[in-house]
Amino acid sequence: MGGYCYGEAEPAEECGLCGGDAYAEFCDVGVGMVQISPYHCGDCGSSLSPLLPDGSYANGWVPPPTASERGARVTGYYITHVGHVIEMTFDEGHLEFDQRTGHTTSGRLYQGWVRITNLEGFAIDLPPAMSLKTRRSLAKIVKDIDTTQNWGVAYVMQSGSDRGQEMTRAQIMSVASRLPTEIPTTERVHAVETPPFKPF
Repeated sequence: MGGYCYGEAEPAEECGLCGGDAYAEFCDVGVGMVQISPYHCGDCGSSLSPLLPDGSYANGWVPPPTASERGARVTGYYITHVGHVIEMTFDEGHLEFDQRTGHTTSGRLYQGWVRITNLEGFAIDLPPAMSLKTRRSLAKIVKDIDTTQNWGVAYVMQSGSDRGQEMTRAQIMSVASRLPTEIPTTERVHAVETPPFKPF
């Protein structure tokens, strides 16, 4: 737990699971502000070192209970650029999650996130680049879905493609393994060079 002095900006942390902004609650104690709750991510709902039921503190970032743990029907997933899996449900699907967090699916994909939907069959949106942690999470999710629901093929859309194609689990992982771990420099936005200054 920490705090800050009067006149300083309220501290924020970067979520270790999704990269979103995390904030804690602070209380005015007369000489400054003292932290009274763990940092909580507004995007994925995880907490930094929250208090556990036995009175001890957890180490690191702890995700909230998943939709499947709460008994809700899972309709899809987001896999973050650091490999954290966020389950989507009928109550909060990808669109509602994006609106609540102030992001877009295309923006998330460009950051290295993967989107999986399952409303009328499985569909996967792959980013232009994918971290190794995201690949491992994708492999686990695809394997779990394939073994529990026998999905057969999924419609896969690769970043930058006009149309997707149906792929088996092996084909999906083959494509994912060939994605770069960083966004290629040809896709990055470069600043416009200004001409050198010429005195009058």
